[in-house]
Amino acid sequence: MSKSKNNSIINYKNVIYCVLLGCILFIIYRNWDSIIDDSSIDRIEPSLKVKESPYLNLDIKIHHIYWTGGFDSTYRLCEMLIIEKKKVQPIYVSLPLDNDCVTEEKCNKVWVRRNRKEERTAMKNVIVLLHQHFPYTKKTLLPTIEIKKEIADSDFNMKFEEEFYKHNLWPRKRKKHQYLFLAKFAYYHKKYIDIGVLGIHKSSIFGQYLLNNLEERDNNLYLKDINHPLGYLNFPLYGRSKQVLLKTSKTYKFDTMLNVSWSCWFPVNGKPCKKCPMCRERIV
Repeated sequence: MSKSKNNSIINYKNVIYCVLLGCILFIIYRNWDSIIDDSSIDRIEPSLKVKESPYLNLDIKIHHIYWTGGFDSTYRLCEMLIIEKKKVQPIYVSLPLDNDCVTEEKCNKVWVRRNRKEERTAMKNVIVLLHQHFPYTKKTLLPTIEIKKEIADSDFNMKFEEEFYKHNLWPRKRKKHQYLFLAKFAYYHKKYIDIGVLGIHKSSIFGQYLLNNLEERDNNLYLKDINHPLGYLNFPLYGRSKQVLLKTSKTYKFDTMLNVSWSCWFPVNGKPCKKCPMCRERIV
């Protein structure tokens, strides 16, 4: 083959390479925002030790959970991280949920939880233990988001509250129910959020509703009707007992985290009151 023909073939190949490279660069340019936007792609940083990698068969999605530092929600947090190998975003709502007080600590009403300090301490202790015993959770447990304020959309708040109470799932003596905000926040942001409800009070109207309307998908329990006010809340623990949770935690060696969780609503000098419903139901 002549030298001129060889040069022609080489030049032809170079043109093809340049065209392909140009197309690739154009595609990258057009999609650059989505490539660098953390909200459009969830990444696990590749900085974990090799010996930990077998435990990190992780879903790329972020899984949300309402966390209080209590026994039930702490169990679910650990279950998601350790058993299900998920990347988890905890959400702590410090906004008063079941009364009209500005802050619960300064509220003069008798039946108002006063355990925010103890809950925060419990959550910090759980995180420390998680990182010690399961180091990979330093990457899969995201910093806790604290919700301190109401949703600013007053029109949405009004319509949602009307729809929420229309279903008559709550005792009439309670003028404001904690599930109002928890359901509203999830619905407003269109985020499925796990909640630590065991269903130990199955005889209640709410308990009966869950019993008849939950369906299992992806190792979780969802409401069949996403348009229901509770539609974006998940109930993964429904139907299980605290005894079952404790036994499972021992099997997977995270019962230590449950031991430092906090349940009491009315602590006395930083100690459980041993009288409130949460104290009476606690098993560790």
